Order: sequence, then C-alpha cells, then structure tokens
Amino acid sequence: MLTRLNAALHRATCAASVALLAAIFVIMLLQIAFRYVLNAPLVWTEEAARYLYIWACYLGAAVALRRGNHIVIALVLERLPARLGALVTLGSQALALAFFAALAVEGVRLMARTHTVLAITLPIPWSVIYAAAPIGGTLMFLQTLEALTGALARVRGCRV
Repeated sequence: MLTRLNAALHRATCAASVALLAAIFVIMLLQIAFRYVLNAPLVWTEEAARYLYIWACYLGAAVALRRGNHIVIALVLERLPARLGALVTLGSQALALAFFAALAVEGVRLMARTHTVLAITLPIPWSVIYAAAPIGGTLMFLQTLEALTGALARVRGCRV
C-alpha cells in the first residue's frame, strides 16, 4: 500500500514541480517585459518567483529522492560484504528518516509561528511559504520509509 501511495504522490509532486517551474518562467518573463519593454516594473515578481522557487526545491528534492537522482558516493559501500553493506544502507536510511521527520515537525512549528506575518509585497502569510518544508519532508519521509522496508528485506535475505 505504501508503494502505491508513494507512486501517486510522486506523480502529483512531479506535476506540481513542473507547474511551479512554468509559473516561475512566466513571472520572470513578466518581470522582464514590464521593466524593459513597458518601463513599468512590477514590484511583486521577484518575491513571487523566489517563493515559488522554494517550493520547487522542496518538491524537486522529493522527486529526485524517489528517482534516485541525489548524489551518492558509494565507493566504500560497494566494497563492503553484502550483509554489512545492507546494514550500512539500513543505518543511513534510518538517519535520513529521522532527519525528514524532524524537517516535517519543525516545519509545522515554523508555520505556526509565522502564520500572522505577511510577505513583503504579496498578501500571503509566511506560513504558506514555509509549508514547503513539512510537505517536502513528509514526502521524503514516506519515500525513505518505503526504501527502508526494502533494505530490511535485503538484510534478512543476506546469508552470513
């Protein structure tokens, strides 16, 4: 069930990431057109693009984690015996799980503290901007939990 949930979340996250990048592109084109063509710069475009970029980074990190696109240096891991390598992988995934859980929890706390503070040029609370951290953290937590269950199965399947 976790695999099906993660697959559905991955598709939605990919679509949202593409939409965010497209929105950033359009906003930057608006900024250029209004500033240099119409000589009437828009004050909100830079801030909006920055906040959308924050969201794109957190969601993009979840997409990259699911696809295995993050940088991995496996030089030592590949030289370990199979069981020890599986245990090291298990440990690193457990650490990542703890980090993503902390990111989600602290992100929610940050959202609660900043809900009444508005952005400078946009009429949105900072909690909307900071919501990217707990959402991205939760997505990465779920994906790591799925990978952790696979690593546990590999540790159990390795013979001494």
